[in-house]
Amino acid sequence: MEIIKNEEKKQNIFVNLFMSPEVGILIPLIILCVITTIANPMFLTVNNFSVILIYATFMGVIAIGQSVVIMSGEIDLSVGLNACFSGIVFGYFTAILQMHPVISILAGILAGALIGCLNGYLVSKFGLVNFVTTLATMFLCWGLAVTISGGRPVMPFPTYYLHFAMAKPFNLSWGFFIMLAIFIIMEIVIRYTTIGRKVKAVGGNKEAALMAGVNVMKVKWCAYILSGSLAAVGGILAAISMNAAAPDFGPGIEFRTITACAVGGISFAGGSGTILGVGIGILFVNILSNCLQLLRVEVNWQLVIIGFALVLSVILDNLKKEIQSRNV
Repeated sequence: MEIIKNEEKKQNIFVNLFMSPEVGILIPLIILCVITTIANPMFLTVNNFSVILIYATFMGVIAIGQSVVIMSGEIDLSVGLNACFSGIVFGYFTAILQMHPVISILAGILAGALIGCLNGYLVSKFGLVNFVTTLATMFLCWGLAVTISGGRPVMPFPTYYLHFAMAKPFNLSWGFFIMLAIFIIMEIVIRYTTIGRKVKAVGGNKEAALMAGVNVMKVKWCAYILSGSLAAVGGILAAISMNAAAPDFGPGIEFRTITACAVGGISFAGGSGTILGVGIGILFVNILSNCLQLLRVEVNWQLVIIGFALVLSVILDNLKKEIQSRNV
């Protein structure tokens, strides 16, 4: 009997380890890296991985905010064009009004936070459908970005922004380390603080959270404000890196952030997931794109494969829930 129990424990440990999003996504990620390295040895180089990490910066910051919204049981389709709009606001204050960097950055973040505040207010206060609400604010951001910029890149920026963008500490970028700092802070907040527990409680079971005394409306509202603010940070970092605020930056990023969250184990039902998983999901999406480019896969097929990865992630999430429910 003891031998059987020990075998069952070993099986449970293996299943739990495999079902962990942080471990589960590493397996296909390693396989993908090995296949690409065999096909193109240029993949496994320091310079290539530096490019991957630098490119992941903007989407990574935005995806962290998106993950918190999804954990709370909602979704934010406006993050990509919110990043565009906030970048344009930052660029306008920088290039046109020639304001101090602190004022320009705060203006950009405030613009993104206001869009997030609007999303949160409409969804949590009036109970509007998150998909429709954030789709509407997505087009609102796009219209504002084009109107403010006149449909042209807002430039030039002062030279100190160029120096910041060109700096390569440890062959990376300052933007990457800003993303890393946000990543660490949010991982601690979500995993170890009351705030993180409230976010997951609201996403997991809104009624139970209400009975436990959690202000559900406030939690969802704050999640959207955070998402909008981090979208703005991503947009500002992108504008600095390009030395211009482009009105065509942002479309499609929202779906890539959603894919990164799904791949990283954030359940669309809400209530579960980690920022660490999101980080691995961000790496997976960007490494996948890099691998497909090195393998010379056509752009259209790249989109098909990324879409397939999203569908597969949702299927695996449902499968994981079924296995967990059977083990209970």
